[in-house]
Amino acid sequence: MQRVSFVLQIDESSRDEYIRRHEMVDPELLQAFREVGIRSYSIFLDGGRLFAYMEVEDFEHAMAELSGQPANIRWQQFMSDLLIKHHEDSTLKVIPEVFHFTSAVE
Repeated sequence: MQRVSFVLQIDESSRDEYIRRHEMVDPELLQAFREVGIRSYSIFLDGGRLFAYMEVEDFEHAMAELSGQPANIRWQQFMSDLLIKHHEDSTLKVIPEVFHFTSAVE
């Protein structure tokens, strides 16, 4: 299982709308996440900066599969007016993991 994190950016004035839209995520999109191997996905908001964390079987494969999923295409279009593009015309920027701690429970 891969742990992947990335940052996204919105204008701070869009904060409430961003939160509101995430209160009504399309169930078809959530099912698509499951089908491509996403096991956990969280987004944290700090001002206009978003930090996302995902546990996924294969990140590159999952993103490639999602790119053609109708529910994901609709969601990306729905969110496109809020997300600010980083370099290379992408709204997300993968960030490296520099520390990880797990406490195994027995």
